[in-house]
Amino acid sequence: MLTRLTVMLDRLGHWMAVFFNVVGGIAMMALIPSFAWLVFGRYVLNSTPTWVEQFAMILIVLITFPVAAACVRDNSHLSVSFFRDALPARAGAVLALVGYAAIAVFGYYMLMGGVDLIVHSWPKRIPIIHISDGWRFVPMAACGAGMAYYSVVHILRIVTHWQTISQSANYHDQLLDEDTN
Repeated sequence: MLTRLTVMLDRLGHWMAVFFNVVGGIAMMALIPSFAWLVFGRYVLNSTPTWVEQFAMILIVLITFPVAAACVRDNSHLSVSFFRDALPARAGAVLALVGYAAIAVFGYYMLMGGVDLIVHSWPKRIPIIHISDGWRFVPMAACGAGMAYYSVVHILRIVTHWQTISQSANYHDQLLDEDTN
């Protein structure tokens, strides 16, 4: 039962990560021409478009936060796993559980802080582009939710694959992949 739930949550997490990466990719593609327009306006037209800076700040958070959450799912976030991977399998798995629990707690507080910032800044408008200032913090809240969600899924995957982990010499993330069991 727990294994099926974990697989279902992992599949849902896959599609959430795809969405996060698409949002980050679209924001990156929008950032490049907006800065090209800034340079063209400043140096060719001699009239700097002032909206680019505010627009770019929103795009930067749309690139950074959602993609960071997706990286937690893919285990491609910044981590040092040398020590954990060198330990015996059970000790490495316990260390991974502790690490994912810490990321889940951090993600929860990032979500709550992001929601608080959204609520308090929503009435204010961003100068020049005239949208709510709360939009700057929506990606932060989404990142926190994603980090917490993906960390819980990783914890469930470790728990459901404990038998495979126990039979291995060392712990590594590939032990949790369905196709290697």
